[in-house]
Amino acid sequence: MLNFKAQLDRDLQTVFHNSAEHAEELEFWIDGTRYKGPVIIDDGGAQDRTKPATDHVDGLVLVDLVMYVPLSLLGQTPKKGLTVEIGDDLYEITKVHPEAGEIVLYLEMLTE
Repeated sequence: MLNFKAQLDRDLQTVFHNSAEHAEELEFWIDGTRYKGPVIIDDGGAQDRTKPATDHVDGLVLVDLVMYVPLSLLGQTPKKGLTVEIGDDLYEITKVHPEAGEIVLYLEMLTE
């Protein structure tokens, strides 16, 4: 019988991060390093950004994503502030949360 942690690791690999079940096989770069593997992207969508009083730029919106990546794919936990490139889009890591064999990355990008 598997203990809880072993069962959780197995479920992450066979269900959650399985590209035939739930994940998407994705190529992306973190701070210039290429990765390719099963990830989950939760698209928070675009929203009006909060502008400081001294900022007079109009027409920009904030796009945020939450990206779930197996720790085994990255090998280490990325740092807040690094750039993540997905396709033609560049995001900044605003929060990093290691959680039970995976890394949860909170990403933001400003766009028109």
